[in-house]
Amino acid sequence: MQKLMLAAAVAAITLPAAAEAQTHDWTGFYAGVTAGQGREADFDLDAVLEVAPEGTFFPAPLAGGTFPTQRSFGGDGFVGGAHAGWNMQSGWLVLGGEVDLQTSDVGSSISIPNAPGGAVNNPDGFTDLSFGIDYYGTARARAGVAFDWAHVYGTGGVAYGKVEFDRNYRVGAAEIRDRATSNRTGWTVGAGAEYAVTDRISVRGEYSRVDLGSGSFDTAYEDGTIGRASIDTQFDVVRGGVSLRF
Repeated sequence: MQKLMLAAAVAAITLPAAAEAQTHDWTGFYAGVTAGQGREADFDLDAVLEVAPEGTFFPAPLAGGTFPTQRSFGGDGFVGGAHAGWNMQSGWLVLGGEVDLQTSDVGSSISIPNAPGGAVNNPDGFTDLSFGIDYYGTARARAGVAFDWAHVYGTGGVAYGKVEFDRNYRVGAAEIRDRATSNRTGWTVGAGAEYAVTDRISVRGEYSRVDLGSGSFDTAYEDGTIGRASIDTQFDVVRGGVSLRF
């Protein structure tokens, strides 16, 4: 207890002194660019193919059948874009908000042999599944501590983006393909550190977790077959950036 009281007393004395000694002010508007990698993406698929009873594409033994698929897929890829925000500094405390928009090639794909129907009914067939994040953006609050020209912060808020789902079914020598997209809204949390190279230019490194929630991807084919799918999408982002302050 005495050590805690001593630490609190030291902090009460040194933080105001550190704030008074600071020569860089993080207050103001800024904008810049970022680039990095989307990592450990999780695409959790819950899907079912409902083959029409009188369908003409799939083999007769599959007609009227229901074929479920539940799988998880991992992926990664490049992310990059622009950001803009505003800070307000009071002593050592820095509060603000930021928005960003990122293009992305984060994705994953898999080929399932003899699906749907299995090796007996579809010996030369396969099902190709591909997932991707076309773009995403965030609107976040930021709160951190300034150490003169350096600044560390936590951040969190709303995330949004477009998720793509491609399906390719092959039966014998014939194939059908389709692509569905879903605009999703979810959340993001993260943390970062920033350093002011000059009064107007700063560099940063940031980690964030982005969750775009679950989206539905339903497709009706010409022969009456229906593909239903729900995909839950989450991924990590590690990125760097440069900002110009106004």
